[in-house]
Amino acid sequence: MPSPLIRLAAVASAVVLVTGAQAKPLADAAGLTPAQLAHLARSQAHQRAISPLYNYDIKPPVLKSVGVGGKVHANLKNAQAVVSLSVADNLSGVDTVVVTLVSPTGQTASGSWDSPFEATRNELQIGVDMSNVADDGEWHLYSVSVVDANGNVASFDEATLASLGRTTLQVVGATGDYAWPSAQAGGVNLTPTVSRSTPPRGMLPGSWARVGVKLKLVDTGGSGLRAASMTYCMQDTWWDCIYLSADVPVRGKDSQTLTLGGKITAYTTPGVYVPYSLEVYDYAGNSNTFYQDEISSYLDNPAITITE
Repeated sequence: MPSPLIRLAAVASAVVLVTGAQAKPLADAAGLTPAQLAHLARSQAHQRAISPLYNYDIKPPVLKSVGVGGKVHANLKNAQAVVSLSVADNLSGVDTVVVTLVSPTGQTASGSWDSPFEATRNELQIGVDMSNVADDGEWHLYSVSVVDANGNVASFDEATLASLGRTTLQVVGATGDYAWPSAQAGGVNLTPTVSRSTPPRGMLPGSWARVGVKLKLVDTGGSGLRAASMTYCMQDTWWDCIYLSADVPVRGKDSQTLTLGGKITAYTTPGVYVPYSLEVYDYAGNSNTFYQDEISSYLDNPAITITE
């Protein structure tokens, strides 16, 4: 018969920490003293499975089916393509869905949906504005992105979408905007120097400081300017950045002096920030992007200096 010490060693070598996922050896019994082996054996006798304290959502949403169909008469007022989707999420619920259609020549049109109350299963219809598209012919569903309430993201490409349902539609009567929007010289830097700790005039201490530029933008295609955004990054690093943006809520504005604004906090790194990118969008889905030195030609003073 094995000695008590050998029996204790056998028990100790089998001691495990049990979790919800997998049992793992707790210790190697080799080299332990008899007292340590006895302690491990007693621990084994009272060991209980450890269960998770809560069920945390780490899985992205799942797209069950899609449907795009029929014909869109783009020359009609409020022309719209409708994308039907069935979307599910295992725990926290679906929060946001973005769909993008693409034309035969690569023009895109997008639509989105935001949940007022996240649910785990959703049968949705998302409208995509087609009143200013420029291309007739067969458009198809190019991409779908889904985000749940916990920030998990799932993106689906053309091949995957085609396996989930009908993804094409015919567009007729397109008379829309083919031209890219652009920028012109004459813009003004409204905040060349900003103190990150000084609130805007008339606001309480602790309020975020403002940064802003005024740009002259144009769209010659007819649909009108829709939005613009700028990224400023620290001159020496290029990874500390601040962001400015603005929207044009009325269609058909072919020329606009638009003020782009943003906020900085007490945690924004002081230093000199210079333009990294400028993006201009119109209502037909066309966009134009400018970078660094090119942006300087549109502003009287492109740099923004952030101080304490």
